[in-house]
Amino acid sequence: MASISEDVYNILRSEILDGTFVAGESLREEQLAGRYGTSRTPVREALRRLDAEGIVSVIRHRGARVLEWKPNELGEVFALRGQLESYAARIAASHISKDDIDLLTKLAGEMEEIAFSTSSEVVIDAITPLNNHFHSVIVASAGNGRLSEQLSSVIQVATVRNTFRRYNHEQLIRSMSHHRELIAAYMVKDGEWAESVMKSHIYSARAVLSVPPKVEEIAISDRRP
Repeated sequence: MASISEDVYNILRSEILDGTFVAGESLREEQLAGRYGTSRTPVREALRRLDAEGIVSVIRHRGARVLEWKPNELGEVFALRGQLESYAARIAASHISKDDIDLLTKLAGEMEEIAFSTSSEVVIDAITPLNNHFHSVIVASAGNGRLSEQLSSVIQVATVRNTFRRYNHEQLIRSMSHHRELIAAYMVKDGEWAESVMKSHIYSARAVLSVPPKVEEIAISDRRP
């Protein structure tokens, strides 16, 4: 049962991260159990863990819901992430391997190919996990376990989920160029350069999310695979 619970937790957490379940959406145990082909017990345990992490809100007799973030809360989270992840980007420059730089280059190329496609649904479905992977490689290369734990928790959930639904073409180009500049900084092991680019990258995303979504963007975010 422990392995099933862990699997359900990991899958559900990933689906919240990539926007499959959006902020404010109700999470019903019986529906999730059917989705994952399991009983309600591991689903209930997964929801409890996600509630403890601040990813979902579980209210007694009312069920669970994906946590919603108010604008001021997002601002606080972005400020914290800007400090922590830019620090991770700087110290990663001293440790990152050639293989990881090659992986970042591959991920950047895949994101660019998707970002400049003509299908907004493809962008929604595919860029976010690639972007999460790109950032996780950098954080892992920093070699700081506590920092990695902080950045993989609610900080990342609140700021990464659904960001690319809100980008226009110009904003996508800027985001992709930040990825390429980070790679360039790592190729010459320049931590200060990497730190400054990461701050710009994160605060650019904050600017995108600070603008209320348009009606058509809300409609897109409500679609399900």
